[in-house]
Amino acid sequence: MFVIFHNFASQIKLEEMARTALAYGAPLIVVSKATGMAAQAGIPTVSRLVFEKGGKLLVTHSLEEALEILKPQKVYLITDLADQELKPEEIQEGAAYVFFGNYPVKKEETLGEKRFLSPKGISEVAQVCLLYERKK
Repeated sequence: MFVIFHNFASQIKLEEMARTALAYGAPLIVVSKATGMAAQAGIPTVSRLVFEKGGKLLVTHSLEEALEILKPQKVYLITDLADQELKPEEIQEGAAYVFFGNYPVKKEETLGEKRFLSPKGISEVAQVCLLYERKK
């Protein structure tokens, strides 16, 4: 199972997302298209967090590049803009789950299937928790 944090500008939010995924045992943290303080200060902090947990960190320029490297069997774009909820049976090894720092643009929406985690409106960090809790 791959978790991808895409298009984050907030250092704090990126760090919280990574901490949460690592707490649930994620062996790989993927960050694509980090901007602003997330790129300048968040990536070094996340790198240290991942190193201390014995995990791996992949940083890419784009979501397309991350997916090209990972080659997931299925891609789910986690967004409140989705009409369908992510079903428990869709949470599986080999799939990628993309969490957005900003809403996806049209081009990104073609890269996977949009799903939401209920209840709609919860933070991205809470969404990561729900993903891992529903996997069990």
